[in-house]
Amino acid sequence: MNKQLYRLPLMLSIIPFVYLSLWLDTYFQSVLGFFFSLVLAVLLGFYFKASGQLRLWVLGNIVSTLISLVLQHQHPEWHFYYQPFNPSWLVLGLSLLYLIPQLFGIFWAAFLNIRISKDDRKISVHKNGR
Repeated sequence: MNKQLYRLPLMLSIIPFVYLSLWLDTYFQSVLGFFFSLVLAVLLGFYFKASGQLRLWVLGNIVSTLISLVLQHQHPEWHFYYQPFNPSWLVLGLSLLYLIPQLFGIFWAAFLNIRISKDDRKISVHKNGR
């Protein structure tokens, strides 16, 4: 059970947040999807760095971007809604921008030197002579 909870951030990171944010913006004129994904991005970046799973972080971002690209092709009306941007380029650009808050979370996990162990789920802060 602990191993499944340890992999939960990977499952959350492969959700196509860029697609969901664009979908909410298009059909409900709501930017809440963008705000929610930004907050979640910081938390995911922090957790992946603290748990030492940066390889899975990269994999999750790639899969999320690919899923968003595939799903956005279901909405040809987005070509007109998001003028002058092509929806594919918009998804790629937003996916790159989505990395900034994740890198912010990674920075804070490294700066605070927080580690989450896999076995017993201990959270520890290591001091390195500062």
